[in-house]
Amino acid sequence: MRGKIALALTGSGLLVLAGPVAMTYGASLQQLQQQESQAQAQLAAEQSQYQQTQMAINQAQQQIQSLNHKLAQDQALAVSANQQVSTTQAQMQKTQALLSSTQSQLTATQNELSATQANYEKTKALLQRTHNSLINESHLLQGQLQLIEERGSIGYLDVLLGAHSFSDFMSRLSLLGRVAGQAASEVNIIKQEEIQQAKEKASLKAEAALLSQTRASLAAHQALLQRERNMLSQEESQAMALRNQAVTAAQNAQSTLAQKKQAVISLQNQQAQVHQNMMQLGAKISQIASQIQSLLSQFNQGGLSRHALYTAMLPLVTPIAQQDNLPPALVIAVITEESGGNASVVSSAGAIGLMQLEPGTAQILGIPASQLSDPRENLIAGCLYLRDMLNLFGGNLSLALSAYNAGPGAVQANGDQVVPGTQGYVNNVEALYALYSQW
Repeated sequence: MRGKIALALTGSGLLVLAGPVAMTYGASLQQLQQQESQAQAQLAAEQSQYQQTQMAINQAQQQIQSLNHKLAQDQALAVSANQQVSTTQAQMQKTQALLSSTQSQLTATQNELSATQANYEKTKALLQRTHNSLINESHLLQGQLQLIEERGSIGYLDVLLGAHSFSDFMSRLSLLGRVAGQAASEVNIIKQEEIQQAKEKASLKAEAALLSQTRASLAAHQALLQRERNMLSQEESQAMALRNQAVTAAQNAQSTLAQKKQAVISLQNQQAQVHQNMMQLGAKISQIASQIQSLLSQFNQGGLSRHALYTAMLPLVTPIAQQDNLPPALVIAVITEESGGNASVVSSAGAIGLMQLEPGTAQILGIPASQLSDPRENLIAGCLYLRDMLNLFGGNLSLALSAYNAGPGAVQANGDQVVPGTQGYVNNVEALYALYSQW
């Protein structure tokens, strides 16, 4: 790319330091790269665990919301059941009061019936005695009448003719008149008593029938009240069962809710621990990256050989290059030519990092410019851009490198030929690629 720092190739194209110093730097850099890769993998695992923990917390919170909703429903059901129980109990109290009142009325009526029956029996006995007396008097009167009929007027004449004087005759005549009137009066009284007796018998019969109907009606009413009491008792039992079920469900929901809340607290503690581990790993990675940058800066100052640089960069570059189907040796060759492995270098044109990407190019690739100072993100963006250039120019490496350095528009404007100003850049990268491919 424009304005990038380039390493001049001299002689065979190698700047090799003799002795064990270069090997020591290479080995240290490789170890640090391995440590960084391990730390990055551990950080990725911790991040995955953190995300899983967050998902578990979200699920638990959703379950808590659901349990809260169910608890509210169960509590509302319990309140409704309590209201139903209270209403049923009030109805039972009213029915019980009505039943007690009816029972009192029934008892009073039965007492009145018993008294009426006793009076009926007394009246019946009195009527029987009166009837017997009337029968006797009737027999006596019939005897007297029969005697009068048998004797006729002779009998009366005998009484009258037996008088010794006129005054005795008048006295006997008056006596016979009184006897006849008294007999007629007794006959009339007997008939009236028989009529009264018949009326009293009919009245007592009607009263007995009425009392029988009243007793049957009271018995039916009592049976109806008993059925209503049984029904209300069943409703109370059902309401109590519903209330117990609602209370049990509410208690279970509260217990489950407490367990879920405890689980959320435990997950939050785990999340905090994972976050702390991630912070520690981030600090460790930053420390390793600083050490790597320190070692890489030694290469820029001539303290490391290209072989040591290639060995140090290979663990970091390989997994990223393979994602875009790029040879790691080619990517390291571009890094060597672009930045010399210095992740913090910024060119005069504003290109940043290992692969010297400009912020505008990174924006097109969908990568924030603020992430270009991160070596890994810089590698991801550079590999993606290099792959796009290879695809754009049909896999022609020279044209892709020229476009990487000068931009694809310049290559297309030059008739899809290497831009003259980038020929040295293309030759150096291809030479380094051929050299690194041998290792």
